[in-house]
Amino acid sequence: MKRGFVNTKDIKLSYVDYGGTGPYLILLHGVMSRATNWYDTAMWLKEKYHVIGMDQRGHGLSDKPDTGYSREESVQDIVNFLNELEIDNAIFIGHSTGGLNAWLLASNYPERVKKLVIVDMWTQAKPEGYIEEWKEWFRTWPLPFMCLKEVRRFYKNIRPSFADHFIELFEERETGFWPIFSFDHILEILKYNNMKSWWEELKQVKCPTLVMKGELSDFSREEAEKMARVLSNGYFSEIKGAYHVVYDDQPELFKEAVEKFLFLR
Repeated sequence: MKRGFVNTKDIKLSYVDYGGTGPYLILLHGVMSRATNWYDTAMWLKEKYHVIGMDQRGHGLSDKPDTGYSREESVQDIVNFLNELEIDNAIFIGHSTGGLNAWLLASNYPERVKKLVIVDMWTQAKPEGYIEEWKEWFRTWPLPFMCLKEVRRFYKNIRPSFADHFIELFEERETGFWPIFSFDHILEILKYNNMKSWWEELKQVKCPTLVMKGELSDFSREEAEKMARVLSNGYFSEIKGAYHVVYDDQPELFKEAVEKFLFLR
């Protein structure tokens, strides 16, 4: 396992090469997250695949410019990333916004995506007030945290699996521990996510695609099943007992569903 950086025309992108042999498999995180959040998932995937986790623009150790957070620019980042690493095509697993970016890649560059797993990402635009709800949540964060124990305890009280997830997302500065991302950048990404519904782009995806939802997440089963139906080669899986971060909430059930889809067994 090693870290690396790709310098494209506009931006430096960080990644974690988890190793493994076989076809390339790219992991795309959701908002706030980073490539290292996929560590446990990557450890079993690399038994059959060459697994790479990418820090998308504004996240992890990648550059964090004040602009460039549209879906089109995010997809172009992925294309540039693949080109720099000389990866012709790959399997993609994308969580939340990473799932949206992956299916927009598949719809615009079908030759680059062999198979696709969309993890808990909806297609229908959210109602008015969605972004304000995120702003209100960010205001509840007692920043800065004085130590990583405080980080763990705060997010564990929201949901137990958040403890390990969010501890990856803070850095120590002189005044304490702060997020490694900008709230403004995250809100900008969410604004672009929610600027429209993405049904037409989803319908254009032709590769085998698994639409996965956590049973307890805000993503409705009705919408997830509809997404699987409108895909020309779509499958659906609901993970019992999981919220939005499915791979952390129910890792064994997540593994079982992904392996079944990828025909690892």
